[in-house]
Amino acid sequence: METRALRYFQAVAECGSYSRGADLLRISQPAVSRQIRALEQELGRPLFLRHSHGVSLTDAGRTLLERSQDILRQFDQAREDISRGQAGPSGTVTLAVPPAAGNFLLPELTRRCAAAYPNIFLKIAAGFSVYIQEWLVRGRVDLACLHDPLPQPGFKLTRLAREEVFLVGKRAAVTPRREHIRMQDLAGVPLILPGRPNASRRLLDGWLSRRGVKVDVRMEVDDHLIIRALIKAGLGCSLLTHGAFLGDLRLGELQAWPLRPRVFWGLSLMEPPAERRGAAVATLADLVRTTVRDLVRSGAWPGALLHD
Repeated sequence: METRALRYFQAVAECGSYSRGADLLRISQPAVSRQIRALEQELGRPLFLRHSHGVSLTDAGRTLLERSQDILRQFDQAREDISRGQAGPSGTVTLAVPPAAGNFLLPELTRRCAAAYPNIFLKIAAGFSVYIQEWLVRGRVDLACLHDPLPQPGFKLTRLAREEVFLVGKRAAVTPRREHIRMQDLAGVPLILPGRPNASRRLLDGWLSRRGVKVDVRMEVDDHLIIRALIKAGLGCSLLTHGAFLGDLRLGELQAWPLRPRVFWGLSLMEPPAERRGAAVATLADLVRTTVRDLVRSGAWPGALLHD
């Protein structure tokens, strides 16, 4: 199985079309078709279903796409490490982060990485923690910062910080008698939350069940920006960390109420098994740990505490 055939296959899978894949690769469509046909013959299974609008992956194609992404990333990393010799850690590292935590972490992390490791090319992926962990396990990203991940055999886990959680919404949406919100007060608040099995929803359900509190979930939304848009429109409230609402709070668009007792989401760094952890990945992992520590200690990451 040639890496060239895998790259052609990946381009067609991502574009959903042989012609668009060929355009992306800047080669002829017949050349792409020949490579994929040879790949299908070697594997003994069709990789694509043809239809009037292009192609879609078969089950075998989806399996190959997942595996080939990791294979090609490791191949590219090895080539860059060899070609750059002793120039220090090099290559592309894909880091996945929850958007709210990324608001505080990524600007400083990017500055430090560019200054200390100019040969590391940093790629960022953002999403809810439940998706981030799946991306890391499947090899789509190299490192992941995520909230309260489930243990994964072979993966290294480092607890970084704890981020305080607030009830956030329009002032008119909540009429508390005090400056904070008790857990039992959430029963009367219309909530917009991520769906299960999102990590933050899993934690919230655990907190509420231990206190016997039932809440009014008006809508489940698995997109950080859409949740913010809905609460700014006054359609409900949500439970968020500082990074998700601080800009809106400064503009006076939202109000935030601390919870009592205080509630925190733990932020951790998850690294892949040793065989997938090259020099550039290990270097960036160390840089993430020190950057989070410095931001929290300096107060530049509001609402966050270091893990003991």
